[in-house]
Amino acid sequence: MDKYTIVSYSIDKTGLTILWGDGHTSIFYYIYLRDNCPSPLNIHQNGQRITETAQLDADIRPRHIDLVHNDMINITWEQDGHQSEFTAKWLRDHCLSKQEIEKREMKHRLFEPVELWNSTLDIGVPQAEYQQVIEDNSSLTVWLEYVRRYGFAVLNNVPVRHGAVAEVARLFGYVRETNYGRIYNEKTVLQPNNLTYTSLALSPSTDNPYRDPVPTLQLLHCLHNQVQSGDTIVVDGFRVAAEFRIKYPYLFDLLSTVPVNFRFRDKDHWIERKATIIGLDPQKEISSLRFNNRAIQPFEIDNQLIILFYKAYQTFARMLDNTDFQVKFKMTPGQLIIVDNERILHGRTSFDSKEGKRHLQGTYADRDGLLSKLRMLKKKQIRN
Repeated sequence: MDKYTIVSYSIDKTGLTILWGDGHTSIFYYIYLRDNCPSPLNIHQNGQRITETAQLDADIRPRHIDLVHNDMINITWEQDGHQSEFTAKWLRDHCLSKQEIEKREMKHRLFEPVELWNSTLDIGVPQAEYQQVIEDNSSLTVWLEYVRRYGFAVLNNVPVRHGAVAEVARLFGYVRETNYGRIYNEKTVLQPNNLTYTSLALSPSTDNPYRDPVPTLQLLHCLHNQVQSGDTIVVDGFRVAAEFRIKYPYLFDLLSTVPVNFRFRDKDHWIERKATIIGLDPQKEISSLRFNNRAIQPFEIDNQLIILFYKAYQTFARMLDNTDFQVKFKMTPGQLIIVDNERILHGRTSFDSKEGKRHLQGTYADRDGLLSKLRMLKKKQIRN
């Protein structure tokens, strides 16, 4: 029999149990059914909820339940008299057994797992051509997928003009303006308020860890590069953190549980945030990194932990600075790099500003916009 055929159902004080044609059994608690009733009185046609979940009676019960043609459950609720109609398909597609949830996740998954990498990145620097990306959605999809999968990508032959970096950000999302402006210029200046505006080497770091929330994407567009050095360095922080966790579990615990202060100050701004260097999601998986030696402040940590915390910090920093984990390349005029600012650390080698001009233009954006665009592009490809 079909998996969407309701063979039988039973009720008790807390919920509805359904036996399906394929032998599977689903249990639906009444509060869940009332909360998710697909009625237009409950869910607006735009998909947003009308009923306030907090206002529902936690002990809500059905006054009457009917099974119609083995493919519809009708419920009249005792407390408020509201009527709900649930198709068999809706019920099966919202079964909360672990098995069914995993099946749905696999079926609707648009993205493959991210790929962690080191200096032996198999595909080399992931890159695409600007003209193809702006003219062809398939090329745009590939480039955005590179960013999602590898955490960074390069776009070649972007027009060498002021503001082009923001135009690229608009291909998938919105510019995130900061105190540096909508667009900022990375070049040497007198009396810089940030070491970025010098010719010094910059160790691999994530940008703006002192912000809350941190801009999750950074874009840099090369307008001029007449110096011999000043190579761009990128590091997959997730790859390094995963190995750090395996080799030094206790040190990993320190960096993922003990917060530190990050700060940026100049004559006009004082931006500060306290957070852990390694961020974990609810499943304790690595979800974000905040590492910037230039912006970190003196550790405010209990004296009993300070020596061990220094060991953790230095060990992790040395791994990030290990060339075995780094991909290095020289940006040329017209090239643009985009990095996931919570995963990829980037830096540069030092250069001699007397050799000529080195000018990159940058902006920030956010990952949710990129992922939204990528989902829509992939959905369209599936429909076609």
